[in-house]
Amino acid sequence: MPTVEFNFRELNSLLGRRFKPRELTHRISMLGVDIESIDHDKIIMEIFPNRSDMLSIVGFARALKGTLEIEKGLPVYSTEDSGIKLFVDTSVNGVRPFIVAGIVREISFTEEKLVSLMDIQEKLHITHGRNRKKVAIGVHDMSRIEAPFFYKAVNPTEISFIPLDMKEELNLNEILEKHPKGRDYAWILEGLERYPIILDKNKNVLSFPPIINGELTRVSESTTDIFIEVTGLDQRAVNQALNIIVTSILDRGGKAYTVEILEIKK
Repeated sequence: MPTVEFNFRELNSLLGRRFKPRELTHRISMLGVDIESIDHDKIIMEIFPNRSDMLSIVGFARALKGTLEIEKGLPVYSTEDSGIKLFVDTSVNGVRPFIVAGIVREISFTEEKLVSLMDIQEKLHITHGRNRKKVAIGVHDMSRIEAPFFYKAVNPTEISFIPLDMKEELNLNEILEKHPKGRDYAWILEGLERYPIILDKNKNVLSFPPIINGELTRVSESTTDIFIEVTGLDQRAVNQALNIIVTSILDRGGKAYTVEILEIKK
């Protein structure tokens, strides 16, 4: 089972009440998690694989609110139509066929919130996403890109861009050879002649899933609107990952918008 470590003070803040560790120990155990340790600084627990929503401190606090009877029943999240479309080319069918997307606007990021978002993203990659093979998530600053968006598979030398944490443009083959994430996850694309890519209206690269995002769309504390895309090998799994990411953001504020997924007609 995956192990998580949460800040106890942040958990109290999300619960909206001040609890002592001993007051929460029994209630937390009722959620079916295995507590390794709990004190005024942190909680370390093992989470069952079927509760991916509790891999983030926000999702865990949401579940704990029900057990503590702070908020009963399933939370309801509303969405609005963004009017934005993502076009899917049939070239991805034999490569990485499934994609979903969403938008969250009016976010007020702090360093703590940003770290929390990146943390749940990586935990989902490792567990729910089977080390990114089954599911991979990209989060992008919308201020640098323009809709509509396009998902297709391309020749590895056809497109170059600056990947996260680098300063030079590399084509997709070069990313797999030179970028740390490329070397770590190249095995997922082994044997494929074409690789998946996500572009905006102006052919700017958002993401080379499941490997790395572009430096162009890096999310920072000044980001207010984000575009989230989830690609993978299973429709249900990518839907679940998107829901977990979006709701973990909404519990801290923001408004959610849908993105229409359309197949490109040949």
